[in-house]
Amino acid sequence: MSLAAKVWVLVTGVLFLAALAIKLYFLPTAEKFSRLTVEEQMHRDMVAFEQIIGVVVTAAQGDKEYVRRALYAISADKTIPIELRRSEFLHRQFGRLKDKEPRNKFEALALTTGNSQFRTTENFIEYAYPLKAQGICMGCHVDNLGKPIGLGEPVGLAVRRVPLRSVTESRIAYFTLDLFWQNFALVSASVLLVLLPIWLFIFRPVRALAAESEQILKAADDSAEIDPVTEFEMSSHRKEADELRTLQRFMRYAKRRFETK
Repeated sequence: MSLAAKVWVLVTGVLFLAALAIKLYFLPTAEKFSRLTVEEQMHRDMVAFEQIIGVVVTAAQGDKEYVRRALYAISADKTIPIELRRSEFLHRQFGRLKDKEPRNKFEALALTTGNSQFRTTENFIEYAYPLKAQGICMGCHVDNLGKPIGLGEPVGLAVRRVPLRSVTESRIAYFTLDLFWQNFALVSASVLLVLLPIWLFIFRPVRALAAESEQILKAADDSAEIDPVTEFEMSSHRKEADELRTLQRFMRYAKRRFETK
């Protein structure tokens, strides 16, 4: 294999390994990073939503109907992408509502344990965030015996769903996925553009010189003339003989090198 072919194979192999590493490691890692970014934003939205509910309850100044109307208005507003569920404590206090019960084991687990939960379905990323009782809640939420709800006990559950396409359509995903592929293609094209003049101005002339030297040596080997080195050594032109002998050695060495490629 010639030196030029080895260089092309080496470059192709490096680019192939780089693309393989991107596919098997970088892309999954970048997608995971984008997903974590979306989940972090969902959590921040839930924390802000809980704070808004606290402000509403504080502004109500003990008016239970005001708080109830406000929460119903929030649930009915389609522009607010959050659904509310009641805890068992609220069901016992105000009566059970079918549409306010947990809809699956995922929501029931988050409401029972009091721990927020993420899950990924076929089309959505879902986040169940327990709304825990604060000091201001204990004045309104009491059981049949007049005992208030425990501080930090889940009062309800806020559920939000985000389409999976939000992960791939986010700006973070564009930077880590689309923009990276564009840069990788640009680097690959740059490498090829650098190798092109090397091929044109180095490898091709060297190959042509090797081919011409091989033809000259072959013609000299096939001729029946006296060895020029011997002829020069027998003459008085010792300097010219040494130069010719050196040149012949170089050409024979180059011939053996190119024959082994």
